[in-house]
Amino acid sequence: MLLPAAYEIDRRQVLRTGLGLMAGLLVPAHALAVEEETQARSGGALFASACRDPHGRLLAIVFDAESGELLQSIELPERGHGIAVRPRASQGERPRELVAFARRPGNFAVVLDVDRARAPIWLTTRPDRHFFGHGLYSTDGRLLYTTENDFDTGAGVIGVRDATDGYTQIGELPSGGIEPHELAMLSDARTLVVANGGIPSYPDRPRYENTAEMQPSLAYVDRLSGDVVERHELAAELHKLSIRHLGVGAGDTVIFGCQWRGVPWRTCSNIGRHRRGAAVELLTMADKLDDRIRNYVASVAVDQRGESAVIAAPNGGLAILIEVATGRCLATCDMPDVFGAAEHGDGFLLTGGNGAMARVGGALWSHRHASPAHRLASAWDNHLVPVAC
Repeated sequence: MLLPAAYEIDRRQVLRTGLGLMAGLLVPAHALAVEEETQARSGGALFASACRDPHGRLLAIVFDAESGELLQSIELPERGHGIAVRPRASQGERPRELVAFARRPGNFAVVLDVDRARAPIWLTTRPDRHFFGHGLYSTDGRLLYTTENDFDTGAGVIGVRDATDGYTQIGELPSGGIEPHELAMLSDARTLVVANGGIPSYPDRPRYENTAEMQPSLAYVDRLSGDVVERHELAAELHKLSIRHLGVGAGDTVIFGCQWRGVPWRTCSNIGRHRRGAAVELLTMADKLDDRIRNYVASVAVDQRGESAVIAAPNGGLAILIEVATGRCLATCDMPDVFGAAEHGDGFLLTGGNGAMARVGGALWSHRHASPAHRLASAWDNHLVPVAC
């Protein structure tokens, strides 16, 4: 789908501190690793994820969930995390591309042509920035937005890169908070919703977490003007509840997942819901599901209709199906170490940190246990995304 003219990007509005900076085009020694010279076909149920293979290699892969066929893989220098898939206006209109991002904090990402029509493009951050694991294309596929950190101020920023010009960085936008993680686009194709995890970052201590000064927030950013048009924080007593992953459902209802960074014996609601102009709602799950989530949501996936969302809670070995309109729990499914989720047919495909992959949907939800599918990895990372055919 092409954007209307009113939504075309005005570069003068994003040419801020990032003017003229180039995304690094690197060709590392760990070059493209392809299992077979098989082009990704136009049919099938294709998905992409970062993973660890049985040989211990860290990869980003594209695979067919029906056949279990590995269509393409690329070795990563460190663990991967989120995957962004470039929209296509029509079949064959542009190469099928996706971007795999480093686990936070990292400074690399790689653009992969699903059909291998061109070599991978390796991206790197500015020296005073790092990625936070996620990115998102504009609806017309022209721009790539990436969650990053400004070392000098500690503020979160959204990098803007031109996907039509070798992913050259053309500017930055504010994220509306600290430590932006996942972001998504609302239905107007203009407003970004950003999950700001709120944990201050320290470049010399990349995995250190200063939980005392956490400021998690949910922010809405106008991608054309750069304005933070709405921003919401949780109650003061919940300032250690890091907002990290999200998805957008029908009516621009945002379903988000959190990770509690406070004392481990406290149980919080780690699932929230929000619509612009309203207060943030934390959802209390029935049947003591809040206890089972164990204060960690690894990913959120919304179906194409925007009616239901899956919450993956690996610490509790639990996937939860939620009705977007009401926030109520519709069903649950037991799956050890479940991390990734993506819509698949009339249900969802789930992946686990133990390498398992399973399908749930329809009557399968009522069986309480996921039905195993093909096994392609020894460990999956957090996120699973469908790849358009």
